Amino acid sequence: MLYKFGLIHFLGRSLMRNYPKRNYPKRNYFKIFRPFSVLLSLGRLAQGYVRSINRRVRLLLIVLSLFCITLLIALIVVLEIDLNPFSNQEYYQPWDSTYRDQLAVGDIVFRTAYGKESRFVQWISGGEFSHIALITAVEPEIIVTHATTNDEETLPNQVLATPIEKFLSPTFAKTYLIARPEFLPDIERFYFAEMVAARVGEPYILKGREEENLYCTTLLEIPLQQFAPHLATQLSWQELSLPGVAGEYLFPDAFLSLPDMRPLLIDDQWIEDL
Repeated sequence: MLYKFGLIHFLGRSLMRNYPKRNYPKRNYFKIFRPFSVLLSLGRLAQGYVRSINRRVRLLLIVLSLFCITLLIALIVVLEIDLNPFSNQEYYQPWDSTYRDQLAVGDIVFRTAYGKESRFVQWISGGEFSHIALITAVEPEIIVTHATTNDEETLPNQVLATPIEKFLSPTFAKTYLIARPEFLPDIERFYFAEMVAARVGEPYILKGREEENLYCTTLLEIPLQQFAPHLATQLSWQELSLPGVAGEYLFPDAFLSLPDMRPLLIDDQWIEDL
């Protein structure tokens, strides 16, 4: 048995030595697949570049979104775009002042409230105040009479008689000024106030100077024509050309320019103390 295996091994080695060798060409498989490798590399680079761009775009969109949200919040806060201070009439902080006993019938109250309407009036007029009223009673409580659109939700667009505690409440009023028209004698200020108070309940009419109107300033300007016509002509009307609001209109700050209009109280500080 061992002899047979030895013989087979010998014959095999002899055949291998005598068999002619062939030079088979060596194939460079890397060269064959090189184009595919390059394409694959380019694809990976492109994919990475796209991912990088996508990350940058997403980051940019996030930054822009945060900026827009911040800008919107700032506009709402600064311009009070969606604020209506008179939406809840039941809950408010009553106004009070140590100088309330020095106020008298015929004193004029200038006010700037919170909210978009007040800001709009300030913007188009260039003035400090957006609303005006007149003290028409001091006993048993101080009452101001004014023409308004939304001070009372249940009584919109009319002339109202409102307690001063509510009219100047810090909940509604941002700033205020009370002045005395000393160009009218005491008795005429009383009759002036009577004429204004008699119009409570009449409709609010926002029209130009040449049309029938009744809004906060003309509520005072109309009786002023009777008691001091020479001063009524000194009031500065402003020309507007806005959609739905065209013509000459009278704004609260015009009354502050009248001679002998004596400021008394501004934001709870007596003027003589300033």
